[in-house]
Amino acid sequence: MTLKKRFIASTLAAAGTVALAFSGYAIINEPIFHANTEISSAQQTPAPQSLSVASNQLTASVTNSDPKDYKLDYNDQNNAKHATFEMQTYSDDQDAANALNYFGDQAGTKDTLKNGKAATSQGTLGHVYTHWNQGNWSITTVTPSQAAGGQDPSTFASQVASEINQHPLPSKEVNHGAIVLYSTNESEMANTVKWQSNKHVYQVASDQYQTAIQLSSQSD
Repeated sequence: MTLKKRFIASTLAAAGTVALAFSGYAIINEPIFHANTEISSAQQTPAPQSLSVASNQLTASVTNSDPKDYKLDYNDQNNAKHATFEMQTYSDDQDAANALNYFGDQAGTKDTLKNGKAATSQGTLGHVYTHWNQGNWSITTVTPSQAAGGQDPSTFASQVASEINQHPLPSKEVNHGAIVLYSTNESEMANTVKWQSNKHVYQVASDQYQTAIQLSSQSD
């Protein structure tokens, strides 16, 4: 079992759920897709048709076309998937808010990021969770503990804060947003950026945190 899987309460299943335990709460991704043929390209969504991150040129393709619950995959030139963008429609605003799992201030060791932002950190099962709030966004970064060979948690959190400063998060009609990012590349696309717009919830997932932030920024 990998280090990451030790602190994920449940792992990806065929139609399953990912839950990340942090200070007694869970961050849950609930894919709900229904086959349809109405979304044919990224141009019909807030997401970009293509995205360039570092040396990767990613192109969007529609993998679920239901206009109420659609999904795009972002693949590189070798057809390897590095990110997804999806929208889910809930019955009302409250159900959408419940799916988002936005969190306010959390208990833990006090930290200060390089930009002066106050954060808190907690360690469990060989990992450190650093959390802070930025406007109507909840941000959590996850690093292996330094005893397990990980970098300083506040250093990675500061890198994330800097990336967000360069690539601002979505702001149009956003009620709240919630982010979970890992310091190590995640083949399971565990890096997630989610935001609520009334009864709609948008989610970006990626194998690298920079891709998750930049795709979200271009999906405003």
